[in-house]
Amino acid sequence: MGLVETLISKVHSRRDAKTLYVSIDELPRPRDWGTVDFSIGNLSLISRDMSLDGSATEELVHWLEENLKKIQGSGYERVEYVNVSEGLQGRIDRVLGR
Repeated sequence: MGLVETLISKVHSRRDAKTLYVSIDELPRPRDWGTVDFSIGNLSLISRDMSLDGSATEELVHWLEENLKKIQGSGYERVEYVNVSEGLQGRIDRVLGR
């Protein structure tokens, strides 16, 4: 599959509307700065560019807590993580009440 087909596939991919997708896109690689995104299906609920060093975890958790009502109001039933460390997944799960 060529580059154009890959990009079109990613843009038009169908994601489950009942799944909360939590992803980190690292820029530049690896893991010093990036975009943290919480999405339902193909709709981005909240997204933020931030430092990805170890001290940024508390900032991310605080930001998540500030946006918790918006996330809970989305009606998600499952959570899927993409490029998120297990330790951070646990912190996010606790904030989400899972």
